[in-house]
Formats: sequence, structure tokens, C-alpha cells
Amino acid sequence: LSLVVSEDIAEGELVLSIPANLLFPSLVSKTSLSSAMLRNADNSTIGRVSALCIYLMGERLDPESFWAPWISSLPDTFRHALSYKDEEMEMFQASAFKELRQRKITNLRSEYESIIKPLVDAQDFAAPEVPKGVTAAQFGFDAFEWAYSVITTRAVFPGLLSDKERIGEVPVVLLGPLTDALKHGESTVSISFDGEGQEARFTAIAPIAKGDAVSVGCGLTSNLELLANRGSLVAANRNNFVLIKFQLDMDADIHASAKQAMMRQLNLTNPMTYIVRSGEMPQGLLSSLRIQSLSPTEFTSYHKALESPVSLDNEWRAYRLLISSCNAILGLYKTSVEEDEALLGAGGGLTARAQAAVSLRRQEKLIYDSVKAWAH
Repeated sequence: LSLVVSEDIAEGELVLSIPANLLFPSLVSKTSLSSAMLRNADNSTIGRVSALCIYLMGERLDPESFWAPWISSLPDTFRHALSYKDEEMEMFQASAFKELRQRKITNLRSEYESIIKPLVDAQDFAAPEVPKGVTAAQFGFDAFEWAYSVITTRAVFPGLLSDKERIGEVPVVLLGPLTDALKHGESTVSISFDGEGQEARFTAIAPIAKGDAVSVGCGLTSNLELLANRGSLVAANRNNFVLIKFQLDMDADIHASAKQAMMRQLNLTNPMTYIVRSGEMPQGLLSSLRIQSLSPTEFTSYHKALESPVSLDNEWRAYRLLISSCNAILGLYKTSVEEDEALLGAGGGLTARAQAAVSLRRQEKLIYDSVKAWAH
């Protein structure tokens, strides 16, 4: 569900204001179990999201909590990276989503073991202030993963936004019943915080037509990151990218050591993974490909590689090498763009999770195709 406007909104109009006491975790009692656990925390090691997770786990166990109606409406399942099963990774084919998911799983487990579990272990669950029936087991990893999932998929993180979308000092995380209803994508509102009135304010930065959803931005976040963290995708996301790894072949190229020395002189790194967006070519990648494509007669001109073609022949070889690399990567995907589009079309019968996976891999293939088109 998304918050939609009931009438046309003009640019500059206040769309929504949320009192600070409706931003979680305000109105959490100082005597709550979560508050007691956090008092034992080392403030230098626990981050804002981890602290919110502890509050959310604790309030979820308290039927008398001010937040109980909202918490009871929160989902038990999600569509972000942590929710996908190992057997579902085949849907992503050669996408970097698989590695990103595994890294998130590892990091979250490490965060629980090093930060959350010591606080749980230090808590005396037999103490009289602990609600009846609440045990350490209810603060286990599964509960932590649920709380983390709620925050990463539903909170607003103003720090990701541009100066146009974030005005002045704004809380690091905005979470609660009303922020839940905001759509995430192309921003139609800016966010500010009125310290005197103690409220978060959402103001239109573009006209919003009656019936349209109120949308907050995602900053420079790609669909790979959005699906991994929020479980959502943005149509025509300009921040989408693929990863292209450059590496000299130290075994097959007898001149590889000399070329590596040239790269060091030009402050180019070998090996190096580059972020490549549609229609863009990182200068470092192109320069590295020029060095890799040097013939011995061109070695004395290697310094040109940073800013211009070394020679027409060298440029042609560098472009062919780039196209070959893209073709090799595309060959790791089991389906073509056209096949993916057919699956996404009417009658594809895909689940929402499968649709997200097919959409993501299709977008990646289109970027590799755009790199090939650039090099032709």
C-alpha cells in the first residue's frame, strides 16, 4: 500500500507532516527491556540500525506497547536479499546479486554475534522488570533478522538523498506507521525536520497529481542495491550498473610485467573492478584496456593511454577486447534479453520474487549491450 494524494498538489506545498512521537522509537519507556539492554551497550560499537533492531524486538514482545498496533501490521516475510533461498539464486543467473546476498548474510550474522548477542547474554531475564514469559530465545538471530528486515525495507534514510530532497538536519532514520506508506523511487517530496514543532515535514518538489503516490527518493542507489536492501525495483533507474573486472593475463601475455609497470606509472590498478553504467565508460577501464592492448612498438607511447588513443590500431584492439569481455559475461547468463522480456510479458506466470530476479538480470544485460554499442 502507498500513500496517495486526494487532490492535486503544487510544487512547494506541504504534503505531510509527521509528529516526532509517531517516529519509532519515541514513546518507548525508559524502563522497557530494550532500553535496559541498550544501557549496557558500548555506544562506540552499536550503530543506529542495530539499536533500532533491539527496540523493535523488545516492543514486539510487549502487548501493552504504544507501538503494538503498528508492529502487529508489519509483515513476517520480505522480498529483499536475505529472504531469497539458495535454490532461488539460479533465477539471477550471472548477476552480482548472488555475491551481494551472501555478503549481507555473512555481515548480518557477524553483527548479531558480535554486537546483539553479548547484550542479550548480559541481560537477566529473571529480573522482575522483565515482562512475564519473555526469554533470551526471543532475542535470537531470527528475531534480529526480522527487525533488520523491517528497518531496511520500510524506513526512510535521508542521508542517501540529494540536497534538493533533504533540507537541513534530518534524523538519520525515519521509521513508523506513516513513513511505511511512502513509496520509494523518483522523489516527489523533500524531507525536513522542524525542531521547534518536533515534526518531520514532506514538501512537494514537483507537482503531484490527484491519485498519485507520494514518493521519497533512493539517492544514487541502483536496482541491484534496492532489491538487496529494500526488496524493490525502480523503473528506468539511472543508477543501475554492472561490474567489469580488468586483469592482465600474467601467464599468457609475455609482456604482462612490463604493462603492469606502465600501469603503475599511470596510477592504474591491476586487477581492478569497475562500476559501469549505461552509456558511460570509466576512464580508468578504457586506459587499462589500451595498456593491455599495446604492441611492443607502442610501448614508448604508453603514457598517452590516460587521455587519448595511443594509436588507431591500439584503440581498435582495446575496443575489441572490451566487446569480447562483455560477450564472455553475457554468455554466463542462460537467457537473452528477448527471452527475459517474454517471461516478464503477459502470461509469464512469474511470482513477484521471480519477476524481480528476471527484471534485474535483464537490466544488467542491457547495460552490457550498451557498452558493446559504445565500443562499436
